[in-house]
Formats: sequence, C-alpha cells, structure tokens
Amino acid sequence: MKTLEKVNYKGFIWPLIIGIVLWCITPWRPAGLTPQAWEMFAVFVATIVGCITKPLPIGGTTLIGLIVTVLVGLAPIGDVVDPKTGVVTKGILSAFSNSAAWLIAMAFIMAYGISKTGLGNRIAYWMIRRFGKKSIGIGYAITGLELILGALIPSNSARTGGVVWPVTKSISESYGSKPNDPSRKKIGAYLDFMAFHANTISTALFITGAAPNLVASQMAAQKGYNMSWISWFIAALVPVIVATIVIPIVIYKIFPPEIKETPNAKKWADDRLTEMGPVTTPEKIMASVFLIAIILWVLSGIIKIPQLDSTFVAFLAVGLLLLTGVLTMNDALKQTGAWNILIWLSILVFMAGKLISFGFIDWFSKTIQTSLHGVSWQIVLLILVILMFYTHYFFASGTAHITALYLPFLSVAVATGAPLKLAAMLLAFTGAINASTTHYANGPASILATTGYVKQGEWWKMNFLLGIIYLLIFGVIGTLWMKIIGMW
Repeated sequence: MKTLEKVNYKGFIWPLIIGIVLWCITPWRPAGLTPQAWEMFAVFVATIVGCITKPLPIGGTTLIGLIVTVLVGLAPIGDVVDPKTGVVTKGILSAFSNSAAWLIAMAFIMAYGISKTGLGNRIAYWMIRRFGKKSIGIGYAITGLELILGALIPSNSARTGGVVWPVTKSISESYGSKPNDPSRKKIGAYLDFMAFHANTISTALFITGAAPNLVASQMAAQKGYNMSWISWFIAALVPVIVATIVIPIVIYKIFPPEIKETPNAKKWADDRLTEMGPVTTPEKIMASVFLIAIILWVLSGIIKIPQLDSTFVAFLAVGLLLLTGVLTMNDALKQTGAWNILIWLSILVFMAGKLISFGFIDWFSKTIQTSLHGVSWQIVLLILVILMFYTHYFFASGTAHITALYLPFLSVAVATGAPLKLAAMLLAFTGAINASTTHYANGPASILATTGYVKQGEWWKMNFLLGIIYLLIFGVIGTLWMKIIGMW
C-alpha cells in the first residue's frame, strides 16, 4: 500500500472539544456524582458525538472510545477481583461477551443466505405477482415484503438496499418512471417513499428488525425488564397491523402516483420468476433454516430452556447453513457488517453499563424525578416519548440516539411511577418509528431519499405528517393494546 487510508480528522473536532470540556469541569460536577461517574459521562458523550460526526466508521469510533476508557483508568482490560470485598470490576474484554451483539452478528450472516440463494428476490416477485394490479396494491406488496424480510434480515439497511430497493427501482423503470425527471411521479416517487415507510413498519415489528431495537432490549434488561423476541412481537402486533393498513393509504392520498392501474406488474413479476426458474435446493434449505429459527425464537419466549436462548438459536441457524453448504466459512468471514456491529454494539452497551455501575443513571433519574415532583407518570411518559421522537432530527444514527437517551429516559419514566414494561416498549417503539423525520434519519432513509425520486422538501414535509400518525398509532393504540394483554 503506497498511500494512507482516508480518515475524517475534522470529525474528531467536536467529540474532542465536548469530551475535554466535560472532563475539565469534573471538579465542579453536580452534587451526588463521583468523579468516575462524571468522567465516564464525558467519555460516553464524546463517543456518541463521534458516532454522529463520524471521524471513523462507527466501529472505529467506538473502539477509540473504549481505548480512552482504559487509558483514563475507568475500566481495566480484563476482569479484576477486589481481594478484600470480592467485588468484580468488569474489564473491556467482557464487552465482547454481549449476547445481543452476537445475536445480530449471526443474524447478519444468516441474512447473506437470502441474497446468495436468491430467496429474497423470489419472495419479492411472488408478492408483486399477487398484489400488483394497482399502484396501491404494489405499495401493500412492498409493505408485506418488508414485514416478511423483517423477520429474516436483521439489518433495515440490508433489507432496503439489498432486496426492496432493487425491486422497487425495476418496477418503476418498467413503467417509464425515472429519477430526477418529471416522470418520477408516474409511480417511482410513490413506490420509493412507500418502500421507506414499509421498512419503518417492519423495523417496529421485530426485536431483530434493526440494531437500535437490540440496543433498547439490552438497556431495558439493565433496568430489570428482559424483552424476548415473542414479547416484543406480541406488543408490536396490533399497532403494526394498524400502521400496515393506514400508512399506505395515507401516502397514496398525500403523494399519489400518476399511474393508478398497473396491469403489467403481474407479467413483469412472472418474467422475473421465469428467469429464476424453479425453487432451488439452496433456497429450500435457506427457507427451512429461517423457519426453524423463527419457531425456536418464538419458543424461547415461552419455554424457559437454556438451549433455546435467542443468541444460541442464531448460532444454530448459522451452523446449519454451514453444514448444508448453503454458506461457507468464507461467506461468514466476508460479512463485514456482522463483525462491525459486534464491535460497536458491544462497546456502546458496555459503556452504558459503566454509567450505571458508577451511579450516573441513578443520579440522573432521581434528579429528573425531583424536578417533576407532582407530575403524573402519564404526562412524564408522554413528554419523554415526544422528546425521543423529535430529538432524532439531531441524530444521523438510530443506534447512537437510542444509546444516548433510551436508558436515561426509561429510568426517569420508571422513577416517576410509569410501569416498567409499558415505558420500555413505548420508548423502544419510538426509537424505531422516529426514522420518520429526516432524509438522514437512518440507513434506509439515506438510500431512498437520494435516489432522485423524492425531493428533500417533499421528504421532510410528508414525514412530518406521517410522524404524527405513527405517534398516535403506537402511543395510543399501542398503549391500549399493551393494557389489554396485561403488560401494565
């Protein structure tokens, strides 16, 4: 290699300034906090800001944050046992035993089989053939496709970029609807925008729908609530059904395609399926393994058997794909997204755990509780949900947003009397639906808002309206549904 790799050194400016300023005011920290708690807060905030400014990819940024944590003496390398008290101080290597990070890493590897075997595209073509007679039917088909893929592919960006967007683009172009052209409104703009909201809905349905969901589940566990795959799914089911019915209609009304009837969609899908030929053996095995994984994930929330742990199920599925030859070890090693998320998710959860062990989160929740004395928990939870949603305008990463605010907000809600399960799920759902804000809200937004089919002004305006609808669906209907099923 003759040249150095490019590093966004300017991206380090704000993390360094904020981190150093916070660190320097340690002697004047708020009453009730230890020096270690405030210093950990400084490192954590600097790391989160780095995840936003992106001097390095998020994995590299969080790794730098972890290195700083050790250098300043806030955590050892390995676990250290106090010989007098027997208290164990967790070292940074323990971060990489995080089960949620391993679960989603294995799920990424599983998801590669979807694209490698062609199963994802086949599912897409089947959906279009069945529901593609009208433009709105294609909108519902894309939503249905996302809901199916949401259970199979744990990365919302991978679902959009790898399967849904290529299919959406092909359909649009087959009707002469081109990006950055007046013809974009024939059908391409509608389908592009619909694909984004289909992704948002599918992300909310499954705990494995996107990385921020897994972060929320890990942080909720630190407050004593263990979200399982099935508990999340049941809590999300009714609001997601309502959103699945309502959102495509709303988009069809506020951003209608010029082409209302799509009689050629079935033929287009049939042609694609003909090109693919019969269902192959790898596709059959891939579908069977995913079905087994889903069944076991459901059972893991019902039957308390150690071997049915969600992370073990993901390992088992990958093992089956390797044993049957659907995937090779090289396939697994090449999934950089899997290993990247293993690093940054593990580190962020570890750092958040340090904030708890040093007493920062407890202090924060008590401080807010005192300031909100006399205010009902219902009002407090409402305010927190609204803040969780609209503060996403300041974040370009759902994971960074959830990591920064979820645990403090949950702590405040519970401290003021809100039921733990209700608060945990509402804030987690909000972390999924707050992508309905900006064109940089998450990976799918970055993909679909830059295709040339939807203008930035249109994106912001329509998403503002749809954001209110999401808040009403999940905040009102979701809360009532969780009351019916006994979650609070």
